[in-house]
Parts: sequence; structure tokens; C-alpha cells
Amino acid sequence: MELSSPFLPEDLPWLEIAIAIVGVILTYVVVRSTILREDVEAPADYTVPLPEQCKPGWSGTISENPSIKIPRSSAIQCYNPATGQLLGQVNPATPDGIDRAVARAADAQIVWATTTFKQRRKVLRTMLKYVLMSIAALSLREGQVDIGGLLVGSFWTIKKTSQR
Repeated sequence: MELSSPFLPEDLPWLEIAIAIVGVILTYVVVRSTILREDVEAPADYTVPLPEQCKPGWSGTISENPSIKIPRSSAIQCYNPATGQLLGQVNPATPDGIDRAVARAADAQIVWATTTFKQRRKVLRTMLKYVLMSIAALSLREGQVDIGGLLVGSFWTIKKTSQR
């Protein structure tokens, strides 16, 4: 028994057309769900301005007798031990400041504990992206001079550590 209809020409391969249509629909679904979807774990974009000391061409004052202590001050003086070049000053934390920081960290831990694994991975990937994108500045020209390392060595050390 053959089906005949004025609307269905007999010479078209209906099974092959149906398979092709299903194939196109499945391809669209796969592409849409894998390639075109937004990665919720993708690192966020943000920038942090580099300190002047990390910018090319910066030259600080060179101290004849470098020391972390500054006369008549509680501030800590930072300097490159290889060259004596002054980098800046840091005020040490007070006991009250430490207590406030610990309290803020305890509050942050409560929020962090409610995050999902995907949200945590996004935070870590964002931090890694920033470190890798800023490696030239963060490998610290000062640190390279101090320990004798190379920029390439710094990059691979961070890359290997981040993969663990």
C-alpha cells in the first residue's frame, strides 16, 4: 500500500530530509549550550593601578645607610636591599587595628561559607587572571634584583603553583 497525495511528491527522500532537519536542530542546541553560553565561572575583569615604583622609568631616592627604622617615627621604611633605593613607607598595625581586621575577616567568612563552589572558583580564577596579566609588574623589578630571578622564571613558578 503506497501513500499518495498531491501535497507529497513521491520522488523526495523524506527520511533523509527528516534526518538532516534533526541534525541541524541538534547542532544548534549543542552549539548554543556549549560555545555560545556565558561561562559563569569565567574570571571577572578589573584593574588595579600599579604603584609608581613598579612603573618603567621610576627611580627612587637612594639611601646611603638604608634601614627599616625612620628616626622619630613608628613607620617602617621599605627599600631595595640590593641598591638601597627607597620604595616607600608603611605604618605598622596596632593591636586595635589587628582586632578590627580579625573581626572583618570573621564577618567575611560567614558570607564566604554561603557561596557555591562555582562562585569560589570564579573568585580564584579572577585572582589568578590578575596575577598572570600583571606578572611583569608583580614580579617586581625590586624582587628580581634582590633574589636574582628572571621574569620568565617568575611566570612559570606562578603558573605551576596555580595549577596545583
